[in-house]
Amino acid sequence: MDPSQTDSQRKRPLRSWQPFLFGKKDPMNAQDPNQEVQTILIISGDAEMVSLWETYFEQKKYRVISETTAEEGLQTARLHAPALILCALDLPDDEQLSVCRELRAATDGTLLLFAGEKTKPDINKYALAGVDEYIPASVNPMALLIKCMAWLARQDWVVPRRQIMQALA
Repeated sequence: MDPSQTDSQRKRPLRSWQPFLFGKKDPMNAQDPNQEVQTILIISGDAEMVSLWETYFEQKKYRVISETTAEEGLQTARLHAPALILCALDLPDDEQLSVCRELRAATDGTLLLFAGEKTKPDINKYALAGVDEYIPASVNPMALLIKCMAWLARQDWVVPRRQIMQALA
């Protein structure tokens, strides 16, 4: 390396997380026509919340599919293999765990559980059911968007989750 070069002139190798920050994996980067658009599946009965999330994700050029019931969500997950699933269903604990297990069996995509303020789930049970992260309902929508984008950026680095869950079973 030439010591007379300024920082901007030096060619430094990008760290594993830097391509996302510098637009190489940014869904807004329209320069790469071969870049695959990632699909996000939102499973929620709250139409207002779904509309808000759809707007945020579509602004970032993600393909968004929304379903209102667990059954429809499972069917869509099997058909489209989304990169990220945001599940916000108001179900009893046992049913919700069952839905999470079935979603994990259907796809390797990131599974985020958005839980209501009144519920205090056993996070260990949900982790064993395949949930990647539990997100409380009080989270700021922009913080949720940033969390989701970070999970999507890590997709290439993670071991397929179905293999992990099968090993734990």
